[in-house]
Amino acid sequence: MRTSPRNRSQPISSSGHGLTLVGLISLDLPAIVSAIFVIGATVPAALVLTLGYLPFGFFNAAFGRGNMDRLVFEGAEVPLLMVGAGTVLLLAAPTFYWRIQHFRRILRSTTTVPGQIRSLNFTSLEFSVDYVYWFQQRAYAGRNAIRRNHRREKRESLRPGQDITTLVDGLQPESSIVLELYSRNESGMAQ
Repeated sequence: MRTSPRNRSQPISSSGHGLTLVGLISLDLPAIVSAIFVIGATVPAALVLTLGYLPFGFFNAAFGRGNMDRLVFEGAEVPLLMVGAGTVLLLAAPTFYWRIQHFRRILRSTTTVPGQIRSLNFTSLEFSVDYVYWFQQRAYAGRNAIRRNHRREKRESLRPGQDITTLVDGLQPESSIVLELYSRNESGMAQ
């Protein structure tokens, strides 16, 4: 008895598709936003704790175009700034870590399965693809959102109703990414 190709999964090497963790993170909007918040909370907090002030205009002063100003904090302001930075870190750092782990799991134990795009959504910052895929005789729905990228939006392989290749975490089938969305070239395969 023949099995349907939609239910046959095949292990692959993520290097065959040119996908890297850094490449996936650089396209992922939640990872980018959370990384900005982590850096934005850590750097000022570290400067205040070590120097006691925030330097403004450092690059202008370093290149001889002006003076460097200092935003000096008094004793009562430093703990308040640290609490604010800690709060931002408690919210942003787990999100960033969660996104890294999500992509690492998919890249480590990836299986390719066929799928189909249901819809495309655009906002001013985000381009997202809603899709369905079949894994182990079961249908799953997924959504991938990346930062807005006009070249990827114009790809012929990313149209509603188009057949796609989905990379699925075999241990957690709800975790998946659309190969054609994250790959560097049109077809999704490395050259």
